Amino acid sequence: MFVSGAAPGDLVEAELSGAGSFEHARALRVIERGLARVEAPCPIVERCGGCPVQQVSYAFQLAEKQALTADALERIGGFARGTYELAPIIASPLSLRYRRRARLHRTGARWGFAQRGSAQVEPVEECLLFEPGLQALADAVRACGDLPGVTDLGLLTSASGTGAVDLRGEKLTQSLRARAGKLLSSVRALKGITLTNAGTSGRSAPSAPELLGDPVLVDAPLANGARLRSRPDLFAQANRGAVPLLQAEALRAVGPARRVLELFCGSGTLTLPLLGAREVTAVEFEGPSLGLLRRSADEAGLAVKLIAGDAAKVARAWEAPVDCVLLDPPRTGAAAVVQALAKRKVPRIAYVSCDAPTLARDGKLLASAGYRLVHAVALDLFPQTAHFEIVATFTL
Repeated sequence: MFVSGAAPGDLVEAELSGAGSFEHARALRVIERGLARVEAPCPIVERCGGCPVQQVSYAFQLAEKQALTADALERIGGFARGTYELAPIIASPLSLRYRRRARLHRTGARWGFAQRGSAQVEPVEECLLFEPGLQALADAVRACGDLPGVTDLGLLTSASGTGAVDLRGEKLTQSLRARAGKLLSSVRALKGITLTNAGTSGRSAPSAPELLGDPVLVDAPLANGARLRSRPDLFAQANRGAVPLLQAEALRAVGPARRVLELFCGSGTLTLPLLGAREVTAVEFEGPSLGLLRRSADEAGLAVKLIAGDAAKVARAWEAPVDCVLLDPPRTGAAAVVQALAKRKVPRIAYVSCDAPTLARDGKLLASAGYRLVHAVALDLFPQTAHFEIVATFTL
């Protein structure tokens, strides 16, 4: 029974949906408050689906995510508790105001997020997860008026206060280009814009974006001098304060390995900290992300070999010696990749996952090939939501 709007320990009156593989319900009234319940700070939490567990205290959120990690690894992966080291979950430095990036959807003349359990969009004027700079950028863009033909509005900010915007629609018109140019000149903190043609109703693939100004934002230097770059139309971790924590755990999982193959590298969030003392080959399907990684490595004078291609195909064809493979796949996991790695008997695999069930599923495949799960740690990069990251280390 999955009950939305409830907290652990609550006694609630709930409405059943009667649909789906599992029974779902919606809390209508709290009869008795559990110890985990707090007052949700957001006034639209019952409608907006963006951060639906605000009524659960942050300490309980962390405890539940730790329990979900152990449960998935045991129930789906077959890794009995006590057979590997499960480190305490790592909390986000901030439980609110932690997001440096977001994507808003159009609803009439306003912008917002999908409603809970619905494709309808809930208008959002202020989001309590936005960093102050991200909220200021969203406010400034909205204040400039309508953006004709734009269905999705991507927002990205840097620690220094500059920002970049992705305007995504089914057709890029001259009117939209003119409006984007006016927006760029009107918002002082706005550094650049990407105009992305998303195709028509999913029937065509997005074309390469058009760039106005310089939409690439640059982070502060890492210890080796590398500066991570990001763009509003490309994936980047949203929780600025937690990224160093994730990088540290990925480095721990890679361990002493000197020859590292990284799959699903993106623009280099986990790649850049590896560079300097290691021989690193990084693989990514999206060329623009690899371009940002190349700029970051070259700027710092750090060597890295980049391959543009499908991770599973590269893994199957890989023949060079490698001490560790680091992978950070999408939520769907990487079953084909881990099967290829297992056949090659890669001695160490550092798996970064944003979905405990798919990590456990892929881990089970590795276990069947003789790998041991030796360490796992959850990191809460997404407070007020049910999502979190896990870094797991497998060895032969």
